[in-house]
Amino acid sequence: MKYRVTPLLLGDAVVPDILDVFWSLSMETGRSTVPILAFLIEGTPDGPILIDCGMRDPVRAMEVHRLGPHSTADDQTLEAQLALHGVKPADIKFMHLTHLHYDHAGGCALLPNARFVVQRTELMAAAAPMGPEALDIGGKSLFYDRLDVADLVNPLWDRVDLMEGDYEPYPGIRCVLYANSHTPGHQCIYVDTAEGTVAIIGDIARKVDLNIEKEIMPGLYYDLESMRRALIDIKSHADHALPTHDWSVLEFGKGA
Repeated sequence: MKYRVTPLLLGDAVVPDILDVFWSLSMETGRSTVPILAFLIEGTPDGPILIDCGMRDPVRAMEVHRLGPHSTADDQTLEAQLALHGVKPADIKFMHLTHLHYDHAGGCALLPNARFVVQRTELMAAAAPMGPEALDIGGKSLFYDRLDVADLVNPLWDRVDLMEGDYEPYPGIRCVLYANSHTPGHQCIYVDTAEGTVAIIGDIARKVDLNIEKEIMPGLYYDLESMRRALIDIKSHADHALPTHDWSVLEFGKGA
């Protein structure tokens, strides 16, 4: 089975360039605007499925997480981006979450018929993050939004499927747990497409050229060795790696 993967642009954020390199070992000291992406997978027996769903609210991202400028244009809402491909939020029966940071799990409540598939370790980490309250950015919640977690553990709880490691929801789609990489329960979704094997990698990498091709770890990770091994493994298994915050990803599939 060959599936189609399409990136969806759900907003953007201004972030420090040092996030691209581990331990901030970078000469770059500026800031860049990066996209916030989700991914539509078409061709499954259950219809289109979604990987991640963007942020809940740009203002909340700035005020609660104490981050820089975030924005979502009118044509970058989840509903508007799905409509470009003839899909409605109600058509999504399954959403697989790479992880639960605010810019990946903020739109769960917008999907009235979806089941939400996430690693159990990730939900546990999101519910009780180990961040020091005194952090200037991210704070005690370490970029997990309490409202996103509250949705999953209460009103949406009956539609949450908790995974324990690797699983294969469909032939040709594999979800692989890379524990303690970007987050404790971060997973990568490998998809067989006409363009080859695509890896939807969330935030395990920020930039394809720097983090995947050169195998330089990005700045946010739980365990340095786990992150490096994840990058090497993804590079060895994927023909195309699609992170969430690289503008080049928007070009994927346009020539197909």
